[in-house]
Amino acid sequence: MWIRTWLLVTLMLASVGCADTPPPELAEPPLGTLPTWSFVNEKGRPIGSEQLSGQPFAANFLFTSCPSSCPPLAKATARLQSKVQLWRRAGGPKIVSISVDPASDTPEALRTFGRKYKADPKIWNFARSDYKAMENLVVRGFYQPIIRKDRKLGMKVEEIADKPTPIDTAHGLRFVLVDGQGRMRALYEKDDASLAKLDAGLRWLSEHPGK
Repeated sequence: MWIRTWLLVTLMLASVGCADTPPPELAEPPLGTLPTWSFVNEKGRPIGSEQLSGQPFAANFLFTSCPSSCPPLAKATARLQSKVQLWRRAGGPKIVSISVDPASDTPEALRTFGRKYKADPKIWNFARSDYKAMENLVVRGFYQPIIRKDRKLGMKVEEIADKPTPIDTAHGLRFVLVDGQGRMRALYEKDDASLAKLDAGLRWLSEHPGK
């Protein structure tokens, strides 16, 4: 009997230890801290440092008229949302897709895009701002690339930045995991194995605020 009790206690202690152990990538030093930012979401309401403070979120970067790389990224985001829905509590973590083509991506366009991919506004929000503020956050804050060039017309980036849907728009396709203190903790690809790790990271940070 005592052996059975000892084994039960050992297993309980082991499970507690595992729960307190972060995913391997979260044990690494943060990649950096985001600057203070304030955009608007698909409903025209503020979204940024203030609204997301205290809760982790996963960020990615896309635009609604993108014909190639963004649809697979949006589908991956929908799969991540489905994972988070299984355990998320009210006020829990968010997924934020930041538009890299704010001239085209009006709140209405973002809402339409969200409906197409069944975005739950309690979890998955879209964010937009003017081009300069967006570029500053994405490139200098998240350290993700944005490359715009109109090769056909020979226009410079500065001349097309605020024009809808430039001919060439290249941007980062990774997810960035951000903790409740605005620190970037890890980068993830959009394959299923990476999404499972991102989901685990979001859950661990939600259950261990401040770590």
